[in-house]
Amino acid sequence: MPGVTKHIYDHEIRDIMTMWNHQIKSIQLVLPKYYTEADIVSTLKHYYPHDWNSVEFKYSYYQTKDRYLNNRFGKVRFCMKKPEILLLNVSIYKKIVLPEYRKAYSDNYSEKERALVEEKLWTKRKPKIEKIDQKIEKALIKTQQVTPSFIDQLLGLYERKNASQKDRMYILLELKKYYSPKIVQFFFKLNDTELNKQLREETFHHLQSFNYQPRARRQMYMQVHTKNAKRKKFLKDVYPYQTYTIPQNPNELEYRIENSKEQKLKEFDYFISHSSYDSVSVQELIRAENQQGKNVFCDWINDVDYLKRHLLCSATLKVIKKRLEQSKALIFVSSENSLNSIWCKYELNYFRELNKPMYTIRIEDIGSNIFDLKLLESSSYIDSDYKNLALLEGSRVIT
Repeated sequence: MPGVTKHIYDHEIRDIMTMWNHQIKSIQLVLPKYYTEADIVSTLKHYYPHDWNSVEFKYSYYQTKDRYLNNRFGKVRFCMKKPEILLLNVSIYKKIVLPEYRKAYSDNYSEKERALVEEKLWTKRKPKIEKIDQKIEKALIKTQQVTPSFIDQLLGLYERKNASQKDRMYILLELKKYYSPKIVQFFFKLNDTELNKQLREETFHHLQSFNYQPRARRQMYMQVHTKNAKRKKFLKDVYPYQTYTIPQNPNELEYRIENSKEQKLKEFDYFISHSSYDSVSVQELIRAENQQGKNVFCDWINDVDYLKRHLLCSATLKVIKKRLEQSKALIFVSSENSLNSIWCKYELNYFRELNKPMYTIRIEDIGSNIFDLKLLESSSYIDSDYKNLALLEGSRVIT
């Protein structure tokens, strides 16, 4: 194992062992009178669920890296043990599973004292667990929990040698809108190997938002793998310090749609036409569709960086039209708000002209966890002047 790579991996394992030492110390007095190894693991997971999940994901990540190395070079490098096996090497774990320790524990056991310690520990741990849950939930709201059909093409575009800093920043922005094991694995890979500081920091903070506890790599330890002297100089002295700031306006997105591959390859199973006032219900609908493997377009998830209603212009409508064209079908979330929405009227009328399937669902049904879609049969939304109405509505927002 090369020096730097070995150092990083060994440091990762040492951190896990140190963490478990502290955590087992905190839970050892809440174990049952006659506890087993399984009791230790389940108690650890109960009081430190996110930390355990983080180790499980790192195990999966290093397994994936080893499979790649084995397929390409015929050997593995990391051989990380399963969390349950790795735990066996923690010093305090080895101590409390000894027969003499267990006997002493059971001889001095007091259910009353155990209950008091348990209450105190849970009072301390519960708010911390809930805080992390809220942090993850906040991050999930900004994503779709599905792997889009175009993900492999998107990853391929990022990894092209001639991809510019600008292109990679745009592709990262698109990847951050989806949440799935494959995408998380890719972000971990970038966090380990991406030479550009801005891109690596983007991936690091994104992984942090889901509490994956990534390790930040210092620029001085990043390795350049090429024998070409000219390219090596570029990758070492120029590329790491390139930066790009994405303009956040509809005109920029319109330009990308017309000129960039990462926008042209997109496609969606559904375009959700809805009122922004119903965003909570819409989020529930998106989750339900994601569970069915459906990729949904929702402006405040997919194009939130660009489509600001107060920045309405002709480019805004062009972008909405393009997203409608990229969608196989449309779902209209019927509510008092959406029925009075000029934006929904625009989307419904334009999609009708595309002659593609249109479905509807009542907001009350979503509230009852009923996600059955019905064909949109009503024609009350039809209006030949829908484009002018949308522009007029937009001008009111601006003023």
